[in-house]
Amino acid sequence: MAAHTPLHPTPSHPIPQHPTPNPPAPARPAPTSIHHPRQEPHTRRLIATVLLVLLTLTGLAYAGTFAFSHVFESRRVAAQMGPKARLAPLPALDIALGGSRAIDMQVSLVLAPKVKADAVLRYQDRIADRLFESVGRVEADRLTAPGSAQLLKDAVKDAVRREAGAGLIRDVYIERMVVR
Repeated sequence: MAAHTPLHPTPSHPIPQHPTPNPPAPARPAPTSIHHPRQEPHTRRLIATVLLVLLTLTGLAYAGTFAFSHVFESRRVAAQMGPKARLAPLPALDIALGGSRAIDMQVSLVLAPKVKADAVLRYQDRIADRLFESVGRVEADRLTAPGSAQLLKDAVKDAVRREAGAGLIRDVYIERMVVR
């Protein structure tokens, strides 16, 4: 029978001493292998991350500067030219001129300050009737000659003045004027 060794040392049964292993060797770099490449420090990844963050911040700063200058420029233009004109578009008209000729036109009225579009547009049917009469009497050759745009503007201004009242519009924009 084998002698029984206790789990805990007692004075009668001391723990046997085994020889100590050799101390660990100094750390040497591991040999490089195709299958197990040596770990590189993370400096490349850190540099790439920092450069990416700087590039992103530069792009955002450029975009912010561009947006700010665009808004500032549009405010400067509005200050020089005044506020954007308020328009009241009249319906498209196709007016027979006599013979086989006709004029196809689309105009917008530039409203005077403090005038609402409804003040003019509620008379658009009567204005259109007046334009059919006045423009229909004009010869087709006069509508293709120089100064025909001013002739058409004057006819529209006169029709608005007679039907809706004076002082409601400032100007007339001709959006389309085709003599066929």
